[in-house]
Amino acid sequence: MRPQLSCLLALTAWLLLPLQAWAAERPAQLHLCSEEEDAYPWVMKDRPGLNVIMMRMVEKQLSLPIRITPLPWKRCMALVGAGEMDGLFKISFARDRMELGVYPMSGDKPDPSRRMLDESYSLYRLKGSKLEWDGTTIRHASLPIGVQPGFSIVAQLAAMGLKLDEGVRSTDENFQKLLLGRVSGVALQTQRGDTSVESRPEFRARIERVDPPLVSKPYFLMLSKQFVGKYPAYAQKIWDSVAAVRESPEYKAEMQQFK
Repeated sequence: MRPQLSCLLALTAWLLLPLQAWAAERPAQLHLCSEEEDAYPWVMKDRPGLNVIMMRMVEKQLSLPIRITPLPWKRCMALVGAGEMDGLFKISFARDRMELGVYPMSGDKPDPSRRMLDESYSLYRLKGSKLEWDGTTIRHASLPIGVQPGFSIVAQLAAMGLKLDEGVRSTDENFQKLLLGRVSGVALQTQRGDTSVESRPEFRARIERVDPPLVSKPYFLMLSKQFVGKYPAYAQKIWDSVAAVRESPEYKAEMQQFK
């Protein structure tokens, strides 16, 4: 090979290095999945919920195309665990879930400053029921407690030694079981449960929430281990963007006007 040509090829390869490094640092898109059931106001079937509105703001801020696919929650988690999805929302922290993917971390704990939102779980019972929750113990649960499969409250209630019914996924179906006397109570995300009770007269007439909440916790955007392994710096940038959007006046205005 002539010396001039050899030098030209070497120079071309050197000039391309920054472009190759940039390509390795930045993904072409982010493919996320979410729970396919209504979870007002965060996830909605008929229109963008607040989680999707947040992700669209993150998309705009980063100039990163974000594709969102609603799926059954267990399947969503399995796909992220297998690296077939780049991430999922919204998910609370549980140590065993660290096997599925990566949370935004601060030391050995999830970083609450980079959460998507805060939410609680509550116990619901029939009006006049003897079922009780005092903040520590659930009493008089003669039948199982209805829960949605794959949700974090399942492990908490199982640790109390309670019998659980994970037979149906939707909020309304769990409340129907309560009305039919098949469960003693139902444990649901509070906003989801409250919205369902208020929206249906038969629920509103017979079902009530038991205070205090079973638990309150932050929820996060989880990214797959494969995505974070390939784009470690950009993953941090995504989580930083989530925090910035959450505190932005634009997103807060969306929250206030969402109905």
